[in-house]
This record gives sequence, structure tokens and C-alpha cells, in this order.
Amino acid sequence: MQNHYPRPHEKPERSSGDASIRSEPASAGDAHGEKSPISMIGADIVITGNIEASVDLHIEGRVNGDVRCATLILGGNSSVNGSIHAERVRVSGMVEGAIDTRDLAIEAGALVTGDIIYERLRIANGGCVEGTMKRKAPVEDEGSKLKLVEPQGQPRQQQEVIVIE
Repeated sequence: MQNHYPRPHEKPERSSGDASIRSEPASAGDAHGEKSPISMIGADIVITGNIEASVDLHIEGRVNGDVRCATLILGGNSSVNGSIHAERVRVSGMVEGAIDTRDLAIEAGALVTGDIIYERLRIANGGCVEGTMKRKAPVEDEGSKLKLVEPQGQPRQQQEVIVIE
């Protein structure tokens, strides 16, 4: 079989079995209006091994291994057989393994089988979890604290507290 190398003006040929991982702009920009990169793993891709990324990941394919990244989005036909460590995780597909995250969203039709450690959780009607769930204490910083706002010039009113035992 003769290898065909494309000339500069030709597009390279791609067979249906070729894997592709690409970076593209994310839909949400940062504070300066610049878009942060997100790496996409397509539906026709199967990865065997661990994935570590400093950017956000969107997986539509299948991963047999652990995933560690900033934000992880699992599409409706995706599956991960391994543990997940990310700041934010949105599951629309299937996960078989532990999830350790700050923010977790399990969408309708998603299935998570394994132990989950989270700070904030949202499970849509129809999302399914089989395993243990443990809420971890939130990391407090000035930006995440709830601040009471009082009208200027008015003294704070004392409220009566009733304790029921």
C-alpha cells in the first residue's frame, strides 16, 4: 500500500477510524471577553488510559480511564469508566466510577454508578445515581460568602429566635 501525503493545496484524507481531539473556543468567555479553550473528544473516539487537562473538556465518546480537568461536560452518548476529578462536572451520559467535584449537574437520562463527593449538586428529573453521595464543606472565600445588605441609615432590628426541642 502506497502512502499518500497531501500536497500543501490538498486536504488530507481521513478515514472513519481516525481519532481527533480538537480545541475550540468555549461558549463562555472570561472577565476580559476572551474565550477560553475547550477540548472536544468526538463521539467516534474511544480512549483507553487516563486524561489530564488544564483546560475544559467536552466528551461525546468513550473513556476507559480516569479524567482530571477544570470543567467536564459529558454528552448524551458519552461514557466514562473511571474516576472523575474536576471543579465542575455536567453528566448527560454514563459514568461508572467515582466523581469528586465542586459543582455537579446530572441531567435527565444520565446514569452515574459510583461514589460521589460534591459541594453543590443538581439532579434533573430522570437522572439516576447508584452509589453513595457525600457533600463536602464549601471552600469559603470572600467572593462566595453570603453578605447581608442593610438599608443605609437604619438600625438593624433585633429578631426573636425560637428554639424547638
